[in-house]
Amino acid sequence: MSDRTIPDGRAAGSLRFLVGSTGPLRVLAAPGGLDVPVRGTVIHDPGDPLPAAPSALLLLVGADVADPRTGTVLRRAAAEGYAGVVVKCRGQEADRLTAEAERCSLAVLAAGDAVPWRYVDAEIGCALAAYGVGDLSPSAPAGTEELFSLADAVAAVVGGSVAVEDLDQHVVAYSNVPGQRIDSLRERGILERRVPDDPGQRQQYRDVLAADGVVRFPRARDELARAAVAVRAGTLPLGTLWAIEPEGGLSEQAASALRDAARLAAPHLLRALNATETEQRMRRDTLRALLEGYGPPADEAASRLGLGQQEKVSLAAFAPDEGSALIAHLESSLVRYCAAHLPTATVTASARAVYVLLTSPSPAAARRFADGALGAVRAALGTPVRAVVTRAYPDLLRAGALRREADDILRATEDGRAGAPTATAEDVRHVVLLNRLADELRREPWLRMPGVAALLAHDAEQGTDYAATVTAWLDATGDVASAAAGLRVHPNTLRYRLRRVRELFGLDLDDREVRLAAWLELRLTNLNENPQ
Repeated sequence: MSDRTIPDGRAAGSLRFLVGSTGPLRVLAAPGGLDVPVRGTVIHDPGDPLPAAPSALLLLVGADVADPRTGTVLRRAAAEGYAGVVVKCRGQEADRLTAEAERCSLAVLAAGDAVPWRYVDAEIGCALAAYGVGDLSPSAPAGTEELFSLADAVAAVVGGSVAVEDLDQHVVAYSNVPGQRIDSLRERGILERRVPDDPGQRQQYRDVLAADGVVRFPRARDELARAAVAVRAGTLPLGTLWAIEPEGGLSEQAASALRDAARLAAPHLLRALNATETEQRMRRDTLRALLEGYGPPADEAASRLGLGQQEKVSLAAFAPDEGSALIAHLESSLVRYCAAHLPTATVTASARAVYVLLTSPSPAAARRFADGALGAVRAALGTPVRAVVTRAYPDLLRAGALRREADDILRATEDGRAGAPTATAEDVRHVVLLNRLADELRREPWLRMPGVAALLAHDAEQGTDYAATVTAWLDATGDVASAAAGLRVHPNTLRYRLRRVRELFGLDLDDREVRLAAWLELRLTNLNENPQ
């Protein structure tokens, strides 16, 4: 089994970081703690020689946790300076392995039995690379020399043009053999790198993907007769391989060549599929790292996210009213929506919201996107979801500010006061300001006015209504008659209470700055007691 060479990263991640940020891993043993630096992964079969890769995480593919030989690999890995190993328990007890891990002081992590190793490797690699650690170089995509050479070889045997297509009917490789038989449909597919969409052809693709062997289609209109075979990895369909038949029809040798070529094409298409998944994971993890304030430098992050230098960005954020239980469903719904409507967008999630990075957006375009996505995800989830859009920021250096603005607007719309389907700062800026002031009072309680604190304590202990009285009077901008009517008391009663506020609590409400500070604190206290 081939191993990945692990170069030193710019900065080291850690086992703690990986366990906390990747889904597939749990800790079986960590005798040296979890603050162990990790610089990449090595995929390893226990029967192969162990390569030197200090600080790498060893993925023990095919290892049996109950086999004593796996403990031997642990000892060798510890001696080589590995950060730890990852195994799959597959329903077995790992006591022997964890005991060996304690003896040689090496961490052992477990991946889920149902999680493919390629996913485990990609998830770790993406998480590390998103924070500038290790090296993530996707395999060469399909459509490179190997597939083109394969198409040429098959065309030479068949006698007609050959094309390899993915499941979206993109032409990823094609033959270029002199004198090969070809028609206008194939020429157009090669030029446009995609087969023209046609209802009759869609049925042909269904027939090919449902068949076990070569499927032949007779000549029709301007199309020459052709043969096709599905490209699969096991039972997983990856694409199709097509050949124009020669004038004398398809020979058994040519049909055999098509079947063999489909088997040879499978790993290339699978590699391209994995590379696409890996790129999406990289973009997701890079954005999440930026929003959390731990990402790579802005220029490096921009490159990974496909952004130009100083390209403007904004953030759309979505949150379900029912809380974090629906976040995973919401994220997958937004990923599907973006794939169809805005492929350049990057989607990532936190514990309470899902974020979509929008590039070079106008405010109107960003809001239109969010409105459309909101309608789609509400239908998919069957539950209320809120959406907000931030202002456009000049570059990713302000990623933290983007996140704070999005979260602030989401918080301010929890009571549905925004009105429009998608809210912006302009809709709820006043609520954001009050929330920020309330947060500051919680962080710095010494800022509170002693007179207001005493007033609130008196109301709580004695059952009086001084806070409601002062708030109503300040809300009415000093209009005693209006405030009294709102409280359903006589104006003289209200005047008496205001005098008692000065006498009991030392609040000089004739001072306009004291009035403003008292009103803000009373309103913010009410905000805290009745959060949106």
